[in-house]
Amino acid sequence: MMKKYLLIFLVLFSANMVIAQYGWTEVELHLKNGKVLNGEAKLTMMSAGINMGKEKLKFRDKNKKNKSKHLPEEVDFAVFTINYKEKIDGEKFERTRIEKYIPVYINQRQTRMGFVELMVDGKLKLVGRTVSVQTGGGFMPATGAPNSAPIYQPGFMGIHNQVMILREGEKPEVFNQVSLLKSFKNRAMDYFEDCPVLKTKLENKDFVKEDLQDIVKFYNSNCN
Repeated sequence: MMKKYLLIFLVLFSANMVIAQYGWTEVELHLKNGKVLNGEAKLTMMSAGINMGKEKLKFRDKNKKNKSKHLPEEVDFAVFTINYKEKIDGEKFERTRIEKYIPVYINQRQTRMGFVELMVDGKLKLVGRTVSVQTGGGFMPATGAPNSAPIYQPGFMGIHNQVMILREGEKPEVFNQVSLLKSFKNRAMDYFEDCPVLKTKLENKDFVKEDLQDIVKFYNSNCN
């Protein structure tokens, strides 16, 4: 019975977490043509492993009029202002978080672009995105009530269920926390082969899978 309640809680909690950019959210939108638009925007949530059309950003002005749609190729970056609730000692507090989204290639052949949150910037970029995953009963996560504030969960992947490391000139490397083929430690040591000092820290468990953001920051600061 306890496991059943825990599963229900996790499903509902996940649903609340992804409301932000996948529902209308305050945005400052910078386009490739130099225009800057202020208003609200929402992203298309794509399905993992299934191509259901092109990803796009929908924009509307602050009066909820003058709507437009933008493909990743048309966008330089978008800065979302997200209002959410944080629960501390049983009491909820209103919080604000700023998130920058950029367009990147999201497939190995680098033929398809999508929007991702820029979690760490530098010669290596760590980015995250939320995709829906098909289950026996449908697709999760789903959005919650349109006017409710999301509950933000910081940590390894933020609110995202997919993270990637981007290195200029190379294919994006999906680096989710769990892999059926190889442990996080071994994957990280292989990927950061060019940085012996970082490999030593991984071997000694000075860095673990929950430290991926710090791992990428360390590489940017200490490795060639």
